[in-house]
Amino acid sequence: MMKYSKPALTFAEQVALIKSRGLQIPDESRAIRHLSNISYYRLSAYMLPFKKLDRDGNVTDIFEEGKTWDNVYNLYRFDRKLRLLIFDAIERIEIGLRTQIIYQLSHKYGSHWQNNERLFKDPLMFQEIQKHIEEQLTSKKKADFISHYLTKYDDPQTPPSWMSVELLYINHLSKICQNLNARNDVVNIATSFGVTSDKTFKSWLHTINYVRNICAHHARLWNIRFAIQPEKYKYLKPDKVWLSDVEVNTVQSSKMFYFLCIILFFMQTINPNSKFKKHLFDLFIKFPDVDVRYMGFPRNWEEHPLWKV
Repeated sequence: MMKYSKPALTFAEQVALIKSRGLQIPDESRAIRHLSNISYYRLSAYMLPFKKLDRDGNVTDIFEEGKTWDNVYNLYRFDRKLRLLIFDAIERIEIGLRTQIIYQLSHKYGSHWQNNERLFKDPLMFQEIQKHIEEQLTSKKKADFISHYLTKYDDPQTPPSWMSVELLYINHLSKICQNLNARNDVVNIATSFGVTSDKTFKSWLHTINYVRNICAHHARLWNIRFAIQPEKYKYLKPDKVWLSDVEVNTVQSSKMFYFLCIILFFMQTINPNSKFKKHLFDLFIKFPDVDVRYMGFPRNWEEHPLWKV
């Protein structure tokens, strides 16, 4: 252990440091402008693929010959656009999930099932959701449909599920699926999306919420190793396109490729005409220097039926 003693550098000093390590920066004023809007620390993660390795395979501070500021900045831009694309897809999954939860549980348990603590395993989770709904009901900026209910009805005090559950976020929806007492309820919701394992479905929702939070906080996506990994799954409804058993065995569930496959799987049900796949291919075309192997993409991935445009 040692004491940290590095001083803060000006933007010009940061550029000088990067140049001293071998990165070509033809337009220093442009690089300074970028650094003044995107911190050096944030950009440093996008420098790693362009640095030399030592004999043990560890990344050094020295850049490979011929690497330029544009290599780094374009990788940052790619990641930002990837994040926005994935965030939009997760929004569609969230809306579809909320719809199925409301529809199936309200038909089985009635309009106000969300107030029935006996439906859930974890009382703390139930209280968390109740608290969130209550906060939304008492907010000065409450939704118009909530205001309408509260001015017209006083029993029950909370609106029906098709209003109340609209106030919940995807982390709440995931927790509902994790904590429903009746396993068959989760199976039915999962099956509506073509997933025949409730365990896999809950795992996928957990990871989707995890990635959604990464997107919301503008953190790096393109080459991360997922801290919350989606379960590998081989048995899906036959009318859905999915990976073969061999592909499932070899794919890295901790990398972005498998997660993107999960998004494509959901889109087959939620929005079969989704342009997500096309937009993703367009992004790869726009940034041809981005090495998708860092994201866990296998060889010949674009030939798989799941990825056919």
